[in-house]
Amino acid sequence: MTPLYVDTGWVLNVQLEVGPPSTPIRDWGALQCMAERHRYERFAGEAYYEEAVTRAATFLHTALLLEPFADFNAAIGAACARMYLDLSEQPISPPPGAMAQLTRSIREHKTDLQDTARQLRDWRP
Repeated sequence: MTPLYVDTGWVLNVQLEVGPPSTPIRDWGALQCMAERHRYERFAGEAYYEEAVTRAATFLHTALLLEPFADFNAAIGAACARMYLDLSEQPISPPPGAMAQLTRSIREHKTDLQDTARQLRDWRP
């Protein structure tokens, strides 16, 4: 399946859906990185992150580490990951409290990108 790619505008639309519309962008470069990281290519036309769950994990992981928004980075990053997987026809269903625990672990640098992707994968029905 061809990888699904989104852009900064898509991330901002997700932000409008889950956060207060007045949430300012703290760092435009970090926002750009959050939007572009999932597109990284090993070689021209060959996606580095082959699985949709890994590409989805980049949104959550990058939002929490780079904090592009002044607030609500966890909510926006998690929503981007969920919506990306929904669009990729691979929805997730985390147990209550599991997403909060995952975001805490990422913020504490205990969970890397691959661990984040594994967790999202485990939440697929």
